[in-house]
Amino acid sequence: MRTALTIDTEHPDRATKNPIGNLRAILDLLRERGVRATFFVQGKWALANPELAKAVVDEEHLLGNHSHSHCAFENLTDEGIAAELEQSRAVLDSISPTGRLFRLPGGNGKDDKRIRDAVELAGYEHVDWTCEGDDWRGIPPLQIANTIISAVRSSIEPSVSLLHSWPDATPGALEILLDALVETAECVGLDQLDPEEIPRGTNLNNR
Repeated sequence: MRTALTIDTEHPDRATKNPIGNLRAILDLLRERGVRATFFVQGKWALANPELAKAVVDEEHLLGNHSHSHCAFENLTDEGIAAELEQSRAVLDSISPTGRLFRLPGGNGKDDKRIRDAVELAGYEHVDWTCEGDDWRGIPPLQIANTIISAVRSSIEPSVSLLHSWPDATPGALEILLDALVETAECVGLDQLDPEEIPRGTNLNNR
């Protein structure tokens, strides 16, 4: 069983004690366990935290584009979508090339052909997920981990799990998750999956 761990890295949209410390704890844990993840990073966040963005790459994780301002793409024109992606690309590519890895903020617009076409024209493809723990809602680590564990075990293989870097509960949830999956799942990078295996959205594939 293969599962790709993805971590959206952006400015918090809810109260958190120490979002920077939470990301450092996540990086430390991934290093200790020898697990590679894909971090979808918001451009403005990378501008505000260049050393942390570089640390993600230095730890040999993959870097993906998560837009520049984390706005809803449904509210943007095609030109606005292109500008969002280009602004973020300029910041992130100065750290490490992002290739075609991209995640829509909140996944919103993944089933909208206009948005998908605009994103593709800008050189990216949305990476969806199959397993989500809703860590951003402020729920306890065990609940987050158990939700993802259950989804990974029942999902079409390979699965793609979603966490966020800033919630206070995420490091604890990630530790529980990795402990539970160590015997049953192989954590892989998105670059180890065939492009056809990566979920793009309900109208783009059958996952």
